[in-house]
Amino acid sequence: MEAKSDSRPEGGAAARPEAIIERGEVRFTVLTPRLIRMEWSADRQFRDGRTQVVVHRALDAPPFHIVEDDVAIQIETDRLQLYYEKDSGRFVPGNLRIRVRRKPGDEIEWRPGDFQQANLGGTFRTLDRYDGDTWQDGSKLPLEEGLIARDGWHVVDDTHGFGIDDEGWVTGRPSGDRQDLYFFGYGHDYPAALADFAAIAGPQPMPPRFVFGYWWSRYWNYSDQELRILGARFVKERIPLDVLVLDMDWHTTPGLSLRPGHEHKDVFGEQSGWTGYTFNRSLFPDPAAFMRWARGQKLRVTLNLHPASGVLPHEEKYEAMAKALSWDTSSRAPIPFEGTSQTYMRALFDTVLGPLEREGVDFWWLDWQQWPESKAHPGLSNTWWLNHAFFTEMQRQGDRRGLIYHRWGGLGNHRYPIGFSGDSVISWTSLAYQPHFTAMASNVLYGYWSHDIGGHTFHKHIPRPERHLEPELYARWMQLGVFSPVLRTHSAKEASLHKEPWHFGPPYGDAIFAAIRLRYQLAPYIYAAARHAYDTGLSIVRPMYYHWPESDEAYAYPSQYMFGNDLLVAPVTVPVGADGTASFPVWLPPGLWYSRDGAESFEGGRVLERSYTLEEIPIFVRPGSVVPLYPEGMRDLANVPDELILQVFPGDEGSTELYDDDGESQGYQRGECSRIRVRSRRGDRAHRVHIDRSEGTFDGKHAMRSYIVQFLDAGIPESVEVNGEALPYSAEPKPGTWLFDTAWLCIRVDLGPVSMEEAHDVVARFLPEHTPPPGLLHRMRRAEEAVLYLKQVWGDISALPDEVDLAGQAARVLAYAVDQGDDAGRGDRFMDGVRAFEARFIALPESVNATPIDEALKRGFVDVLGR
Repeated sequence: MEAKSDSRPEGGAAARPEAIIERGEVRFTVLTPRLIRMEWSADRQFRDGRTQVVVHRALDAPPFHIVEDDVAIQIETDRLQLYYEKDSGRFVPGNLRIRVRRKPGDEIEWRPGDFQQANLGGTFRTLDRYDGDTWQDGSKLPLEEGLIARDGWHVVDDTHGFGIDDEGWVTGRPSGDRQDLYFFGYGHDYPAALADFAAIAGPQPMPPRFVFGYWWSRYWNYSDQELRILGARFVKERIPLDVLVLDMDWHTTPGLSLRPGHEHKDVFGEQSGWTGYTFNRSLFPDPAAFMRWARGQKLRVTLNLHPASGVLPHEEKYEAMAKALSWDTSSRAPIPFEGTSQTYMRALFDTVLGPLEREGVDFWWLDWQQWPESKAHPGLSNTWWLNHAFFTEMQRQGDRRGLIYHRWGGLGNHRYPIGFSGDSVISWTSLAYQPHFTAMASNVLYGYWSHDIGGHTFHKHIPRPERHLEPELYARWMQLGVFSPVLRTHSAKEASLHKEPWHFGPPYGDAIFAAIRLRYQLAPYIYAAARHAYDTGLSIVRPMYYHWPESDEAYAYPSQYMFGNDLLVAPVTVPVGADGTASFPVWLPPGLWYSRDGAESFEGGRVLERSYTLEEIPIFVRPGSVVPLYPEGMRDLANVPDELILQVFPGDEGSTELYDDDGESQGYQRGECSRIRVRSRRGDRAHRVHIDRSEGTFDGKHAMRSYIVQFLDAGIPESVEVNGEALPYSAEPKPGTWLFDTAWLCIRVDLGPVSMEEAHDVVARFLPEHTPPPGLLHRMRRAEEAVLYLKQVWGDISALPDEVDLAGQAARVLAYAVDQGDDAGRGDRFMDGVRAFEARFIALPESVNATPIDEALKRGFVDVLGR
């Protein structure tokens, strides 16, 4: 069975000779300044091939030197010093030690058998039936260790790992008495440790672009017609959608029942009906026609598989499978499953799965939850192996990217995304745990967990008539999904469990719709972060301690994380209180941070105690960040728009990289991609954004792009220039003009279609006296919210005070001041309007206090106002 190598494109399982020091029964390989492989073999035979975990050792040897005599050998890099007593046998505490230089004057020492005191965790195969990290019997999630520990070191023991041959197939464990250890000594340089692991274990592959869109999934016996109606509703509601997930009812399920006393087992001892490869023709009378419809809607389709029961005689492809295996069909005996049988898997791919893929199946949901280990290779995780086999088989077929939707199988499985975390319990506790669980998986490079957004199933002790999904809980979970590797809703087969966005009325439905729209707007930022993960080993969702390892708070607030390089996200995971807000503390690292809209700035190095409405998500942005966005209104990620919005946050300077490729092929591994550097620099009188020319190319690359540059939290500029030429002002969006959006206090510069092969320079010039006061946009929005609240509770037919009404629509009042009149007076008119609003804002409590409204409502108004 041929399979492409799943290591780096240049290959190289064996280390370079200049990195190897071999002395009798031991061999040391200096792979990086922080990483040394240590082998002891009683028969002096050492392993150079690929293993489950390590696939690439041909790294450039780092500088190191050896000090050796008859007694011992010392190997020293600029970070590690290894000492081994020669001819002393296997590695034990008495003959081997490694010192790790964390920083000048600060060293730690490791010896074999040392126990880590502060490992920061890895991940686990599944969250099935877990409420947070607690299972239904009260036991805790048995998390595996991660590569990252506050101890400053970690050891990966590859002694008993299975091998992978040149065809990508499993080989046995090496015989004989031996040790094969990889020592990572990184101090608190956690990103360097992850980069070292990626260098030897392979990078996180980039998924196809559509993966980052919205996935619809539900365990339901959908029919062809129901799915067409569902798809039409998504179109009608203008909700984008990229992936359609069909659970196990897509295939025939003879004998399937989960009702107590009605379960059946098949001849292999598995639950009847779970394994299946034949479309249920009562639900899908013409599967090929259904697939053509889905492709016409630009939907990618994945089907659920449970392969444990092999190929049963009722399957349409039973005869073809039997012929490929020379299996005797006279007795109609089932064909047993064995995933490590190259013959069996080749037949399965060619005769059973291949025809379904040709009909339109894009990738497989390998929902494996049966035998823990291969029967042919005891000790080999079936989950790990099947993930490898399915992923590499997909890559073998032409040049498309591998993709499988599956369970975590263990270290090294990061090479086969996407992960399926399983059937978590629907609860606030589960929601609160998932940000931590997702970020922690980055410690083993497993950067692409996909969770059941909204949870999968209710607590079993809740009576069925009382099982209802809380709209607020679901809305908050969807907000977490926006800032997750994958946004996929899923649920158990319960008639009352609906997660269609239109099923929820205001304000919950509004928050859900807004979350999905925001996800699609952020797609270029997320896709660039996926490329960064491939290049560096830093996952899209990553713990705070990667960047602030010396701060105890970075470890103490595990539910917040960095989302890419520039966004700090702390999804709200508690319900709102009586005042309609949820109090949620966020630790802000040292330095200045901005709110998502640029309306507020916060000095970090402290815990920010704030309350958030349902519509608000605690998102904080580094100063000077440039965040690329797609315009609103996208339906899918099959075709990226020509227009790109660059949101530029206040700050002295910052930069980003716009990344693009064809979104589907493995060409990105060969350098077939485009990168554009964008730099921002702001002074007292000018803010400059420089967009470099595109570097690199790929099939389908656009020659032109429409850029819209948005300077957030800005004042009225005296002029706006593009490539040295002044642009005219326009009150309406128009290419080749600029406008001032008072709803965002944002300068919007529309360059129109421009060549990506040329650089572009955008400069907004200011007068200091036209700079608005800090926090103006935040006060404008608070005033608007407070006035809307007041109108809801106003019990008199009389009108609100004039100054209150005007304060509530400050953005519109300022818009008239900006747009009406000549260019020369625009800045002065704007500042006059700002001063008028500030006076009204200060007087709002007094203005409302003078009305006959109830005292409790006056206090509510002040609370909403934030005063």
